[in-house]
Amino acid sequence: MPRIKPQLFWQGRKKLGLNAAKLLPVCRTLESTANELRWIKQHVAETPSIIPFGARVWKLCDKRGNGLPLAYVLGNQPFGDLEIKCRPGVLIPRTETESYTIHLSNILRRSLSKSDPGQPLNIIDLCTGTGCIPLLLYSQLSRSLPSQSLNVVGVDISQKTINLSRRNLHHNLRADRFPPPSTSDSSHTQRSIHFLKADIFSPSSLDPILSTTPLSSSSTSSTAGTGEWDLLTSNPPYISPSGFALSTSRSVRNWEPKLALVPPVERVDLHQKHFYDHYYPDNENLLRKVDYQPEDVFYARLLEIARTYGPKRVLMEVGDMEQAKRVAGMVLGDGKLRRLYWGEGTDEEKEKGAGGAVQIWRDDLVGFEGYEEVLEVGVGGRNEKIVVKGHPEGHGRSVYLRRVGVVDHDV
Repeated sequence: MPRIKPQLFWQGRKKLGLNAAKLLPVCRTLESTANELRWIKQHVAETPSIIPFGARVWKLCDKRGNGLPLAYVLGNQPFGDLEIKCRPGVLIPRTETESYTIHLSNILRRSLSKSDPGQPLNIIDLCTGTGCIPLLLYSQLSRSLPSQSLNVVGVDISQKTINLSRRNLHHNLRADRFPPPSTSDSSHTQRSIHFLKADIFSPSSLDPILSTTPLSSSSTSSTAGTGEWDLLTSNPPYISPSGFALSTSRSVRNWEPKLALVPPVERVDLHQKHFYDHYYPDNENLLRKVDYQPEDVFYARLLEIARTYGPKRVLMEVGDMEQAKRVAGMVLGDGKLRRLYWGEGTDEEKEKGAGGAVQIWRDDLVGFEGYEEVLEVGVGGRNEKIVVKGHPEGHGRSVYLRRVGVVDHDV
């Protein structure tokens, strides 16, 4: 990274004041420095304190200048039309995550409006962190489909993140950013959103949530549902230890939780050495069919969950195009997953648009929803052609699965 020229500091002090000298090393340009200084001053002005305004601005600029991410300095991050509170120890929401979440909500909205509007919609997000994905899905769908019964669940292993996600729920409810959950009303519409602590690698912890939570079309406000999951989403840890050390920014390495970015070694060992022997002794063994890298261990587990519960749609965030191709290959290389989400690929299935889908979505989908290209993915010595969506210069950001028989009405 090139050094900042001294005259830039002089210009910053002249135009923006002494605080510019603290912000420039992390902001790098006067324009970015001016923006961040404005946001910090706005934040201080909106949070009354007995400490003088200037002293508080100076202190926050000092923290930011030492590398603390802006979302931690301000305590929040915009995410769609929501404000997500952020705290050290919990991963900061990214704009790429926001992009595919909005795209997903648009797909669901259009698909439901053209199918049975009385069918409840069940969504679960694993490794939920701040709760940004389920909260934005709940916000978008509850406002655009006010008569739609909606059940949204966020799951995380950390009690700290569960507490923060619940706080985000109440914070955005108080700000009237989406309708409140309700058990029933005159039209029998049910809306609920919950955040629950569970370890996705522990069947005894996770299975009760996956097995009993969904609403069904016959559920009432006083009975537990027995429906199925319409959407499973997850932004799991997906960076290798070497990738974390070499390819992430200093701000990420120093301040954001490594646990949310790099799969712990014990998770990899547990899954590879013990999980199938104890839990799936008689089942088809995904691990024996498809090799995966240690940083892909969460995807192996998420795909086991998909094999067991068969959600209609699955969206998994990934680190780059190479990882996206590996995850797509894991799906297509497993017999049961292939039948669930790929089908036979017959002309009749393609004509009806119900032949299933294994797709890669790039970073930026907004404005490029209709852009598609075909990519070949190696599976068991042969190549399979899959669709890649999004900005042609974007990085691979997520893998999307749609179950055979389910039709998407795309945006």
